Amino acid sequence: MRSSLAWLVVGTLLAAAAPISVAQAPLVPPAEPPLPPQYEIEVLIFANRDFDPTEERFDEAPNGFGGDTAATLRDAPVFDDTNFGATAPTTDALQPIDPLAAQRAEALHIRLLQPEQLKLGNEYRRLRAISAYVPLVHAGWVQPGLPEAEAQDFDLGTLGLLNPSGTIRVHLSRFLHITLDLTYRADGAVAPAGVGNDGLDELALAPSYHLVATRSARSGELHYFDHPAFGVLVRVTPVPTQDAQGRRPAA
Repeated sequence: MRSSLAWLVVGTLLAAAAPISVAQAPLVPPAEPPLPPQYEIEVLIFANRDFDPTEERFDEAPNGFGGDTAATLRDAPVFDDTNFGATAPTTDALQPIDPLAAQRAEALHIRLLQPEQLKLGNEYRRLRAISAYVPLVHAGWVQPGLPEAEAQDFDLGTLGLLNPSGTIRVHLSRFLHITLDLTYRADGAVAPAGVGNDGLDELALAPSYHLVATRSARSGELHYFDHPAFGVLVRVTPVPTQDAQGRRPAA
């Protein structure tokens, strides 16, 4: 009888203590999703001076853009981060900053490379040394490697460019993928097809050439996208991850 009473008391005490122990168990915070890998994207776009649009019909669309289009062919502009993505300060800047949120926002931010950080300088100089080619754009930026549904297009208009124009997208699935949707307006003017003898035979329009291409890519390799009127060199390089002190491992 005493044994049964003792077990009853012990069971009652254990039952009463159980909720206390559960309530005192530390809560495990949800794990932060890993930051996406970072990639340097460097692009070199050049025109082909020897291209003759009268030899064959290519993917072109006449346009009525005026101005001195030859001026855009004199020097390929190199862009920096001076006014890229600049925004006016807001009151949010006065609020306390969550370090993790700031780190994630930085990881998702696209920033331009400085001119001294560009690595295709040799290719740029070689193109300038060949009279058949004219460098148009030499620029680079750092962006996160995101899935196709989340990746953003990089618009050349952000650099202040009108010619060439269009977008470049890099996304990460099983492999890296590069997608180009670019338009280049040639500096030469051609007479439109089907001109009759009604006084319009003097009208000449600058042709516009369109390059749309998607390709899987290996990081660190130089990829060439070809069009008879212009070409595009693209290199995607992974950015080394940083340790807890913000230092990158030695190469």
